[in-house]
Amino acid sequence: MKRFFDRLLYNAIAFEMVSLILYAFYCLIFAAAVTPSALLIRWGAQRCLGNGELMLFLFLFLCFVACYVFLVSAALVVGLVERIMTLGFKPGTYSTGSSVFARWIVYSGLHLWMVYLVLPFIRGNNWIKVYLRIAGARVGRGAFLNTQHFYDPYLLDIGDSVVIGGEATLTCHLFEGGRLHLGNIRIGDATAIGAHAYLTPGTATGINSKIGMNTFLQRNTTVRNGETHLSLPSMSLRQAVRLMRKGGIRE
Repeated sequence: MKRFFDRLLYNAIAFEMVSLILYAFYCLIFAAAVTPSALLIRWGAQRCLGNGELMLFLFLFLCFVACYVFLVSAALVVGLVERIMTLGFKPGTYSTGSSVFARWIVYSGLHLWMVYLVLPFIRGNNWIKVYLRIAGARVGRGAFLNTQHFYDPYLLDIGDSVVIGGEATLTCHLFEGGRLHLGNIRIGDATAIGAHAYLTPGTATGINSKIGMNTFLQRNTTVRNGETHLSLPSMSLRQAVRLMRKGGIRE
């Protein structure tokens, strides 16, 4: 399996052929998700078009309703498919020759389609929480998730009353040294995660913790209850040296 992936990455023709097969698979899944919307538009066209301006307005309204129906059905259909595809995935390190890595490659491509085609339009409302739960995540009550960047949600555990700011990224995977690393991310109750923060596999926060804007948490970082983690704002080199001398930064 490892030789197969190595050859695939360095053979442009083979890579494109496999990509086309995967794209066809993803298109079939999204076609199933868009079917209810297509049927609604067809029904509206048969009854509204050609029957006056008022019916034309009704048809246009149904088109917008169909967009909403697609977002909901995609959350349900793709979430279920992703959950099935990731059954048996556990935290750990996997080589490119493993069956888990092969399945993860197929899954991650589908998930990227979801991240950029659907989730931007449902972030911040209840449907993104429904999708994440179907895909395998634990999402507590009263959580507010204002980002679409959740990767490997089957390894996510988000507590009650958590607030996640815009464009924050929670990724439960890293690819380093030719190996795939999967790890849980656990967010404690009442934790606030600032915009553009970046959490990596194995990170965990306690209750009522705070992660500042643009803060990067390295692998396996644990933030204790009530603790605040912040990244330093931009400053001149002279200011940084002065701050270090005062003891504000420890090497």
